[in-house]
Amino acid sequence: METILRRPIIRRTGRAILVGLSKTLAYVERLLVQSVLATRRLQARIAPRGSGLQPANESPPSPERLITEHVNERDIDAILRSLGKQLVDGHTPNFSYLGTRFGDYEMSVLSIKALGYELARALADQRMSRSVEAPPATSLPSKVCTQSDMESEWCLFWAREMRAAPIYHRKLWEFCYVAQVLWRDNKMKPGMTGVGFGCGQEPLPSLFAKYGVSVLATDLDPTRSEADGWKASGQHAAAIDAVRRSDVCPDEALLANIDFRSVDMNAVPPDLDGKFDFCWSSCSLEHLGSIENGLRFIERSLQTLKPGGIAVHTTEYNLSDGDTIDEWPTVLFQRKHIVPLVHKLRRNGYEVAELDLSPGDGFLDGFIDIPPWTHHVVPLARQSHLKISIQGFPCTSVGLIVKRM
Repeated sequence: METILRRPIIRRTGRAILVGLSKTLAYVERLLVQSVLATRRLQARIAPRGSGLQPANESPPSPERLITEHVNERDIDAILRSLGKQLVDGHTPNFSYLGTRFGDYEMSVLSIKALGYELARALADQRMSRSVEAPPATSLPSKVCTQSDMESEWCLFWAREMRAAPIYHRKLWEFCYVAQVLWRDNKMKPGMTGVGFGCGQEPLPSLFAKYGVSVLATDLDPTRSEADGWKASGQHAAAIDAVRRSDVCPDEALLANIDFRSVDMNAVPPDLDGKFDFCWSSCSLEHLGSIENGLRFIERSLQTLKPGGIAVHTTEYNLSDGDTIDEWPTVLFQRKHIVPLVHKLRRNGYEVAELDLSPGDGFLDGFIDIPPWTHHVVPLARQSHLKISIQGFPCTSVGLIVKRM
């Protein structure tokens, strides 16, 4: 596999296949959406006068009105699901159009995922197996996650410091990115203080404690309903034991430098203001209910810093322009949100690291992973992706670096 991956034509062909398959699946999904819309239009056309859908003495209502008043989306969804089933009556093959055309849809998805993960594993063996003994002095911009980052000296060093296998994964990139930025700014040393927001059970508080930093780790109050999903997935921290990771920092005396308290990121308490040399959050601010709330949190977090303090935040980034997800449990930021925020912060006297939103040009920068995220055929442990599809939007992680002057 290593030899194969060195051949440019094979790399280009493999990438083209993955991109082509991803586009095909996206096309199939659009066809399904179009079929729903076509069904709605058909209902509007065939509704007879006097049927109740269209009174005899009135002109035909608009399609929009018919859809709003008479089309039950759940019924349409149930019909499509029934037509797409593999079996009829639990044992007979389904030979309907949808059943025949889309019966292997899930298998196609799993095949794409397995191929992408295997290529990523082979690339990791080839490019990420070297040992890095010390963190480099690399200065990072505000940027998106890329394959070249994952293969860099700084990413490999911090991954091993957190006892993480060197794999291509955007969440690992976020942790390494935050660590490198703080290291480069001389914040990871005894006497420094840091506060983390929405920490869950991430390794960063323990990593910083290992370097002598006094850390306040925070997470949402466990009694809040919004915390239920994070508790169910094992990602929530309700007490200090969840953020003190002895696998990352074996020294119990240093781990004791981590404190914990519950904090709502939408209402950061004023008693935290001006007390810290740095603050951070890793893929948390997209879960604050809206894009506006996330942007407001970034600005609010800067008030917790001492003069010269630095904030590093990572979040979900929608690589496409146009529509995006907002006012939802997970929102997707875009260039049109990040760039104006950077300009605003600079006008207000903050120093923001140069912004680089280019998606990268590596093989895995073009591999957009798709659901399902758990499956017995493709185990979660094999996941390797830097870009993923969230509700059809191509996404990755983005990091923003802001310094209080």
